[in-house]
Amino acid sequence: MANFSGNLIKGIRHRFNKLFHRPYAVFNISWTKEKILKHQVDKKLKYHVYRNRYKVGFTHGPTFLLSIQELFVNEFYKFRADNDSPTIIDCGSYIGTSILYFKVNYPNARIIGFEPDETNFSILKSNLENWNFSNAEVVNAAIWINNGNISFNSVGDMSSRIEDNSVGDNKKNVQCVRLNDLINDEVDFLKMDIEGAEYAVLKDCSDNLKNVKNLFVEYHGKYDEMFKLNEILGILLQNNFKYSIKEGVSIYARPFWDREKKGEYDMLLNIFAFRD
Repeated sequence: MANFSGNLIKGIRHRFNKLFHRPYAVFNISWTKEKILKHQVDKKLKYHVYRNRYKVGFTHGPTFLLSIQELFVNEFYKFRADNDSPTIIDCGSYIGTSILYFKVNYPNARIIGFEPDETNFSILKSNLENWNFSNAEVVNAAIWINNGNISFNSVGDMSSRIEDNSVGDNKKNVQCVRLNDLINDEVDFLKMDIEGAEYAVLKDCSDNLKNVKNLFVEYHGKYDEMFKLNEILGILLQNNFKYSIKEGVSIYARPFWDREKKGEYDMLLNIFAFRD
């Protein structure tokens, strides 16, 4: 009876703690505001102030929370810098929360960020101006395998991407920049969140990845194209990277059983590549 009562109390305490768990407190987001943001799905511009200093503009509440969870709660981009002013290339800067994370944790970092979506870039540029960071610049361009222009599906959120067959009002012609030209010198951290373009870009710059110390890749995969993941991992091994892979989003809860297509991609993986 005593064990039953003890387990019951532990269960109640666990549920209570889970109900009022505040992971976003690290970004000064209260429990109440978290609940509000989870339901703010409109595209109106909103603001949140971090550390009573950094005013962050954003639109879609749930996406903003996801960004904060990955960056400031789980700290996906935390790395061991070999010097006081690491060089960071941020491919897919979105609204700038990644740059904010880097500059808060590596104040003297030299950062260049790329964001092709014009709506995202407008917010990104405004945020960066508010934060007034030194040695941080952003470019309104897509990262690709050549310099020039490319067709882009611009939807104003994290899912905007290079797409040759995009149609309608979302189709834009945007500037693109070849990543291989940017990593001829040493790079301390390279972040690649470019919505499906990572395979082509990594293949194109494979010979220069030797200059990169830490690499984050968000991989968008399809079961019918498993060779792409195999090639990416092969490129990492050829460049003497060690790597860890985590599932970014669980698309199929039962991979052996689930066969109904749930979206464009069958897997969304976070690949963390690093050197000793």
